[in-house]
Amino acid sequence: MSLEDKFNALPEGIESEDVAELRRALMRVQKQLLQAKQRTDELVEVTHQAAHDATLAMGPITPVKAPELIKHKKKPEVALWHLTDWQGAKKTPSYNSQVMVQRVMNFAEKAVKISDIMRADHPVNDCVIMFGGDMVEGLFNFPSQAFEIDATLFEQYVNVSKLLVDVVRYALANYQKVTVVPEWGNHGRIGSKRDNVPRSDNFDRMCYELARQLLKDEKRLTWQECPDDIQRVEIGNYKALLIHGDEVGRNGFASPAAIVQHANRWKSGAYDPGFAWRDLYIGHYHTHAEWPMANGLGSVYQTGSTESENRYAGVMLAASATPSQRLHFVDPVKGRVTAAYKVWLD
Repeated sequence: MSLEDKFNALPEGIESEDVAELRRALMRVQKQLLQAKQRTDELVEVTHQAAHDATLAMGPITPVKAPELIKHKKKPEVALWHLTDWQGAKKTPSYNSQVMVQRVMNFAEKAVKISDIMRADHPVNDCVIMFGGDMVEGLFNFPSQAFEIDATLFEQYVNVSKLLVDVVRYALANYQKVTVVPEWGNHGRIGSKRDNVPRSDNFDRMCYELARQLLKDEKRLTWQECPDDIQRVEIGNYKALLIHGDEVGRNGFASPAAIVQHANRWKSGAYDPGFAWRDLYIGHYHTHAEWPMANGLGSVYQTGSTESENRYAGVMLAASATPSQRLHFVDPVKGRVTAAYKVWLD
C-alpha cells in the first residue's frame, strides 16, 4: 500500500496535524515530480523534432555505386575502422567543426589507401565501422561548455549526422559490404546526471539513427542498433566488444590498470558469458594505446580523438594527444587482428 493509500484509509475526522502536514508535503512532492517529468518530456520531444527537421533539411540521398569486386586466390581480410571522440562542435585553439570534418575524411582516405596496399596481396572487400561515442560535444557535461562550442545542439545534430553519412558512403564506394557498429558516449547525455532521462536517450544515438535512416536504401549496408552501452562486434570468427570508456572509473578517468582489470573481469564471465569475445575497443581517453589481457590472446585497444588542444583533458585527465584514429585488418577465419595502424590526423 502506498503512502497516499494509507492516508486515504484513515477514518474520517481523526486526521492529526502531523498527518495533514505529511499530506501537504506529499502533494508538493507529487507536483514537483510532475513538473520534472514534463520538463524531461519536453526536452526529449524537442530533441526528436530537431532530428526530424535535420532529416528534411538534408534531402534525399541516392545509393552509392558498388566498387569493382576484387578477386584473389588468397584468403580475404576485413578492414575495421574505429572512429571515436569527434567531439563535434568543440572549439579549441586548433579544433572546430570544420577541422573535425577535414580530419575525419582524411582518416577515411588514408584507410582506403592502406586497404589498397593490402589488396595487392589479398582481397579486402568488406569493412566494419565502429563509431565509438562522443561524436557530439553536447551541452550538459560541465558549466562552461556553452562557451567552448561553435555550433548549437541542432547544428551538432545536422553536422555530425551528415559526417556519419559521408563516412559510410565513402566506405560503400570502396568496399563491397559495410557494417556499422555504433556506441554512444557520455557527451551525448541529455540534461544533467540528476535529470530523469534514460541513459540510452543520447545525442550520439540519435545522430546514429538519423544517419541510418538517411542511408536506409543502401542494400550493401548493415547498421546495428545500440540500446545498451556495450556493443558486440562480429567479423566471421572474430568477436570483440566496443565500449565508449566512461563505463570504467569515476569522473571520466580510469588508469590503464583499471581498464584492463575491467576487461579481464568481463572476459571471465561478468558480462555476456555466451559471447566468446577476444578484444575490447575503447575510446573516451583521447589517447592511442594497447594492453594485453590476462589470457595472453586478447587485447584492449584504446583509440584517440580527432580533437586537439583540449586544455581540460590535458590538465585534469592527462588525456590530450596528437589527433588520430584506429585502423585494423581482421582475419575472419582465424578470428584475430592481423595488422593494426595508428592513423595520424594532425
